[in-house]
Amino acid sequence: GTSRNRYSAGLKESADHNESEGNGCKMNWQKEAISELRNYEKRKSAIASMTERLRILDEKFKSIRCATTDNVPVMGGASRLEDSMLNNIAERQRLELNIDATVRLVDLTERGLSSLDDKQRTVLEKFYIRRPPRHVEWLMEYFCVEQSRVYQIKDDALYNFTISMFGLIDY
Repeated sequence: GTSRNRYSAGLKESADHNESEGNGCKMNWQKEAISELRNYEKRKSAIASMTERLRILDEKFKSIRCATTDNVPVMGGASRLEDSMLNNIAERQRLELNIDATVRLVDLTERGLSSLDDKQRTVLEKFYIRRPPRHVEWLMEYFCVEQSRVYQIKDDALYNFTISMFGLIDY
């Protein structure tokens, strides 16, 4: 109804406020915050996958080092064994850097979420992290509030999360 229209207008107004002005360099921090929330679970899952891949590469590296066959250099001057070892080392280093960066992003998101009260955290979770079917209705029933109040809580929570993640966002 009208509260939905007011909400949509508020989003447009908020997006317009955050959009580029003048030279086009202004960041839309709220979009970044939403992206962080939507990627949160995927990043947590990626950490586990990358860690397992790193273990596999470690095992492959051990088996490459143990191999004594194929020590004949190929045209480039290195043996296939040396090429395999170098590729493995490079891939493990890239993976370790990716794991470290992803862990830091997950930690930052968790820190941002921990700055919210339980109600705000629950609303952001249902909107952006683990969105169930009919999430707005679920939140209305859970908190015994009107739809407009759910969106107001979400907007306040998103603002607070964005401030917690990125600091000053109104410049």
